[in-house]
Amino acid sequence: MAFPPFLRSKLQRPRVVADFVARDELLRRLEGARTVPLTVVAAPLGYGKTSLVAHWLEGDVGRAAWLSLDAGDSEPQAFIRCLVAAVRSALPEACSETLACFAADRLPPLAVIATLLGNELDDLAEPLLLVLDDLHCIDNRNTYRLLDRLLLRPPRNLHLVLIGRGDPPLSLGALRVRGALNEIGVRDLQFSRQQAAQIIERAAGSEVGTAAMARLHERSGGWPAGVRLAALTLQQRGAGADPTAGLAGGMPMVGQYFLDTLLSPQPATVRALLLRTALVDCFCASLCDALAGDAAGGQHLAGTDFMDIVRSGSVLACPVDAAGEWYRHHPLLREFLQCQLTAQLGVEAMQQVHLRAAAWFADHGRLEEAVGHELAGAGAAAAGHLLAGQRKSLLPHRQHLRLARCLRLLPADAVEADPELLSLKAWLLHRQGRLLETAAVLDRIEVLLERSGAQPQVAALVRGRLLALRGMQGYLDGSGEEAAHCAEQALACLPADCIDERVVAQSVIAGARQLAGDLAGARQSIDEALAQAPGPIARCQVPLLTARCFIDWMAADLSALNLVARQDQRVGGAPWGSDDCGLRAYFLGLVQYQRNELALAEQTMLSALAAGQRTELSFLLAAVCQALGQASRANAIIDSVCEHLQQQDDLHALQRAYACRAELGLRQGQLALASDWASGFDPGPLHFAYHFSSAPHLTLAKVWIAEGSSESREQAARLLQLLERELAARHNIRFLIEVLALQSLLQHGLGDEAAAVDLLGRAVALAQPGGFVRLFVDLGQPLLSPLRRLKLDRSDSRYLGQILAAFNDDWLACSGRQEPRADLTRRELKILKLLAVRLSNVEISEELCISRATVKRHTQNIYRKLRASSRREAVVRARTLNILLDA
Repeated sequence: MAFPPFLRSKLQRPRVVADFVARDELLRRLEGARTVPLTVVAAPLGYGKTSLVAHWLEGDVGRAAWLSLDAGDSEPQAFIRCLVAAVRSALPEACSETLACFAADRLPPLAVIATLLGNELDDLAEPLLLVLDDLHCIDNRNTYRLLDRLLLRPPRNLHLVLIGRGDPPLSLGALRVRGALNEIGVRDLQFSRQQAAQIIERAAGSEVGTAAMARLHERSGGWPAGVRLAALTLQQRGAGADPTAGLAGGMPMVGQYFLDTLLSPQPATVRALLLRTALVDCFCASLCDALAGDAAGGQHLAGTDFMDIVRSGSVLACPVDAAGEWYRHHPLLREFLQCQLTAQLGVEAMQQVHLRAAAWFADHGRLEEAVGHELAGAGAAAAGHLLAGQRKSLLPHRQHLRLARCLRLLPADAVEADPELLSLKAWLLHRQGRLLETAAVLDRIEVLLERSGAQPQVAALVRGRLLALRGMQGYLDGSGEEAAHCAEQALACLPADCIDERVVAQSVIAGARQLAGDLAGARQSIDEALAQAPGPIARCQVPLLTARCFIDWMAADLSALNLVARQDQRVGGAPWGSDDCGLRAYFLGLVQYQRNELALAEQTMLSALAAGQRTELSFLLAAVCQALGQASRANAIIDSVCEHLQQQDDLHALQRAYACRAELGLRQGQLALASDWASGFDPGPLHFAYHFSSAPHLTLAKVWIAEGSSESREQAARLLQLLERELAARHNIRFLIEVLALQSLLQHGLGDEAAAVDLLGRAVALAQPGGFVRLFVDLGQPLLSPLRRLKLDRSDSRYLGQILAAFNDDWLACSGRQEPRADLTRRELKILKLLAVRLSNVEISEELCISRATVKRHTQNIYRKLRASSRREAVVRARTLNILLDA
């Protein structure tokens, strides 16, 4: 077998640039790994892999050899010949028998050569560090099998360093487990901001501002070649130039680098897909197939093959997901490719690529991307039509943020001119709680319907949606008759497949009956709607069940609410379903919290929140933690929610979160924090359909009462009088109870004890059927005085005793007793363990040889110390605190 002449320059170590940034940490990692057989340095082009290793070899590393590989070295025999030459460049006497094979008239079998090579490498006279650069150029599997065989029983005196654009197809997993592998990758090779500053400031000849360096680092993503390109551009433009100005994919120097190193060496089919994938933010195999179209003159590269090339590191791209199915081009490369695409394809062909992308994204449920590409490919009207056609996936409550993003992609005038898009906007505003803006949009829709001459079917659909929202507006305004009338008209207009709009209309009809004081009729309306509900469960049954729960909550009927929320499978013929967004747990938690079953409420909230962030659940959990004396934990929960809502740009929910933070501040004695919130709170137009666990307007009244000035008390009195009148008229008993209790607290502060006792007596009378406890306790110790003055008959005294006992426990909790386990005696721990296995008091007395009275006394002590009201709650609380493990 004849071999071409060997190019000796392949054995020369590359020169390191003069302004090379020393990477001390990486040098230490390279040096420290000399005791393992293999180091792999893998990253796409431009990450300084070769320079790093070459700089390391300039130090005192002992015997070292270098081999720069190319595609001609892929065959195993050629690879071995080059490897032997590299070894002999450092140790001239080594591998002589293997070298002789290549001088023979007839080349021995590969297995014989490989065995000779392994033996001779194992016999190296002294330690050798062998670097194989550009390993990605080798594309022969037999060559990699040869390397794998060599590393299976690695030579004692050989440390191999492999440099390539991706992980080589070797048995790296086995090497990792054996501790025989040192790896340096993209994250290790990225420049930090300080390292980038060294290069840029050398080029500029002076210090570069922090803000400019931050922008440059963000643009380059720490990509070393990008930083060097910025430095070269800066040298051309002068020291005073902005270092980020020349760092763009369309700049000549950046473009020339990508053209020479990445685009030109690729086959036409790869180049075609590189250009087309630059139009999308990220790409996968099937999307690449869709984008290909008639690329490269009808010769297609399969998307899976293209992704293999991307994963190999031949393209400057990074994975988006853990599975490595989605990748994203480096921003600079994407800019360059987009410039090339525009120049090569022209506007019309690019629009077709955009439309193929839009169709793929729409088919795969990625609506934001679909709308953006439809807009670029066919204009605003087509993008609006695409968005309107996806209304069924956008109307459910959890999709309002997605709907907002989609609408923001469209020009504002395009939305305003289209009744269907404008109805989607009205729906969004309604979900966001922007009620005044919703009403204005509904008015504009009416005008458009009169002027536009839309098709009758489309007009009827839009009018039905409009009437459903009009009905909800009427309900929120307290106009029950008008709300019911609009909702009934909406149901007449809306076809059966308009599930979300019909559910809103049905809920409005039930809510209107509740407004009129017809609680039984409201419940019946929901039950009838559930009986006819077509599904799917998450969009149909769950919202109706939620409406039923809110009705029971506003009626202050905790028993009915508990019954609905506790049904394991069906209520009125309708299942809750597994995808209930935590609503079922929320209502269960409300009941448990208000009944002062704090341990159960905590467990319910934590189980539901394990599935993900739920705003109202988090608010309730924070209240539970505060009641348990865990103020710092409660604050951390609210802070986390605020951060999440800020990221989501959900301003309506964020305002509720700020109100919850102020409420916690009041309960923790941080009046200044609560007052700061109150001074900046915009109460806006009052809508009295409160249905969550708390209401910001009541928090405002609490702050004003706590401030204690004449002015703040007058403000609180006016607000509470208005709320009392409106809530009583709307039969919102739950929040009417709280308003009456707050008025009692206000009168107590003013010294009018008779009025305080009278108001509190009315509140207690309304709260007793439902068994509310925390509603009073959360108002604080000042309410105790009027509570103790109440004169109740015997049937009411037990309920009042529960409230007073909860006040005592709350005082203990707020006094800093956050570790109940420290208070339990050894005997109490034993009894607690027996309670957990469901032994009766009689059985416990026999087990421990103590009297039943003693068991009862210890059990009551356990309840008090764990702040529990029953055996079950005590056991749940103990398990939450890991006390049972100690017992």
